[in-house]
Amino acid sequence: MKNQPLLKESRMASQSTATTTTLSRLAAKAAENVLSQHSGQVVLEMNIPATIASPGNPDDMLQLLEILIGQSLNEMDNGELSIVAWQGGGLLELEIADSGCSIEERSASFPLAVARLHGEIVRQNCPQGGAAVTVRFPLGAVQTEAA
Repeated sequence: MKNQPLLKESRMASQSTATTTTLSRLAAKAAENVLSQHSGQVVLEMNIPATIASPGNPDDMLQLLEILIGQSLNEMDNGELSIVAWQGGGLLELEIADSGCSIEERSASFPLAVARLHGEIVRQNCPQGGAAVTVRFPLGAVQTEAA
């Protein structure tokens, strides 16, 4: 039997992904899809304002999130996973951080969905251990929904 992720904090709605384009809903769906296949214990923390829309095609965004979350989970059996997003300075930034190994110990792959969404990936080590992947999207390509 698969372990269920422990949800530490969540700012997401419970509506179906098929009819929604908010980033928080897409991230929740992607996390659910990928974590259901992971056998370890993962503490999931999500902090994505409900007003942030998907930066482009929701299917591409869902695919990107599933790939990045999957890459994080491949680096740890048990641990912590954080998915955070914010807007400012002309950008939407989405960060997926984990408590796995350092960036130098990982193989780097860049999902094609990043290019389709006009994003840029930055990878870095976390000060407390593990690694973070930040995807930056130009704010002009992102539309904000009303809450």
